[in-house]
Amino acid sequence: MARLRQAAVVILCLLSVSGGFAFDVQYGSLFKVKGIKLKNGLPVLPLSRNKYANVRVLDKETFEWLKGCALFCKQTEAPGKIRILSVRAAKTRPGMWISEVAVDQKWLFSFLVFQREKQVDVVDPEGVEILDKAWTDRIYKELQGRISGPQEE
Repeated sequence: MARLRQAAVVILCLLSVSGGFAFDVQYGSLFKVKGIKLKNGLPVLPLSRNKYANVRVLDKETFEWLKGCALFCKQTEAPGKIRILSVRAAKTRPGMWISEVAVDQKWLFSFLVFQREKQVDVVDPEGVEILDKAWTDRIYKELQGRISGPQEE
């Protein structure tokens, strides 16, 4: 039985190094980033529509930590401090904005914001599962305020 477990661990490690295996990462109780792969030992974050990088890593420590993940990893220290870095109008679609939101200066997310008449809707980044509704409500309110107010970024 022990040999079977060892073989399974070796197979999982080989799959993760070859880029054929995806894993999820949880950041405290706030969110999960789903479908991260290791390619040549380096983390590759999920792309939405296979071309948009709506999830990025901002610091070297998190990047190095991701390199050692397999199956599932969790960053436990996650205060969830948000900072809106930019809100810019989309060039191809009126009433749509793309916003960059840093989380604890470790993660960067791109949220889409849509204005329809007097309503402003926020769309979570693809590849991210939000776990804490109160936390994201704070993000949504800040983004909605930016769209409803001046947009000089």
